Amino acid sequence: MKIRNLISISFLLLLLNSCNTVKKSYESGSYDYVVDRFVVKSEKHELDEKEIAMLNDSYHQANEEDFKRIMELRKSGLPNIWVEVYKRTKSIDDRCKKMSDLPIDVLQSIDYRKLALDNELENSKRKAEMFLVAKAYYMLNNSDYEDIKEVESLVKELNKINPSNEKLEDLRLRLVIKSYNHILFRVATPIELYLPNDFAKLVLDFDENNLYGVPFDVVPDGDDDYDLMIRIMVEEDLVSPSLVETVCFEEAKDNVKAIVTDKTMRKSATINGYIEFIDVNKDKILVSTPFDVTSTFVHKYAEVEGDLSACSEHTISLLNTEVVDFPTDEALIRDAARKLNELLKTHYQKK
Repeated sequence: MKIRNLISISFLLLLLNSCNTVKKSYESGSYDYVVDRFVVKSEKHELDEKEIAMLNDSYHQANEEDFKRIMELRKSGLPNIWVEVYKRTKSIDDRCKKMSDLPIDVLQSIDYRKLALDNELENSKRKAEMFLVAKAYYMLNNSDYEDIKEVESLVKELNKINPSNEKLEDLRLRLVIKSYNHILFRVATPIELYLPNDFAKLVLDFDENNLYGVPFDVVPDGDDDYDLMIRIMVEEDLVSPSLVETVCFEEAKDNVKAIVTDKTMRKSATINGYIEFIDVNKDKILVSTPFDVTSTFVHKYAEVEGDLSACSEHTISLLNTEVVDFPTDEALIRDAARKLNELLKTHYQKK
């Protein structure tokens, strides 16, 4: 009996403490806490009249505060308002959805009305993303701004609002690079690949020696301290067989005929691996991005048996095309190295 009494007393004290916490939250204006607690309790049909009145007041007061703030922000006309406008609009929408599943009698008691906020949400979200992207790029591209922490905050906010934003990956990459002072570019390849001797030189053939304003070297200078390494890890090279595809057909004109054999020569070389951004001091991989680059050789020509006057202009042009040899494996791999270099320039040195 004593144990049961102790359990009952403990439960009662816990219940009283919970009620006091909700009441204090209501009195301090923490309306969303009150709404969350009473929504859960109302689903079990456990709200009394005073609690329903408190829920009613908390719900409408919270919505009114958000709405007034949204109106104030819109009137300001400032470009930096949209993140807060979106958050406030989302708060109203989330609050409304929480309440929508409550018992009908409770909803009637608090004069609940469903709000159509989809368009407002989409509009404010789009403008918030545009502002965050524009400001982050401006700060990263402007040498007067050195506060990387502020840019990190903008990028984190963008990720919260839309993790699928098309600019997010690029901003994260720029943020990583701008956080360091001196970069060393390296190419690493397995010995067994037997790549051309100038493969690394072709991959690292840059016109400029900086990424977003941060200097880099492709040949290490013993006097310099590198805090970031960008390592091109080549894991595999694949060279296809030399193939000749043939298609035979007949062409005719003015009662004359010709048998045409179209020939297409094909061969390709692919290199793949990872582009790794490494914190040199911590020996930690910060970013690892896969790459897959292919150099493709395609050459078409034709052979004709019969009267050439029966052939189309297209066939004649192929007939006049010079027959060439297939490129060597090394030539294709060297071309793939140049393509990888163009990929690096385009992706990491674009303005």
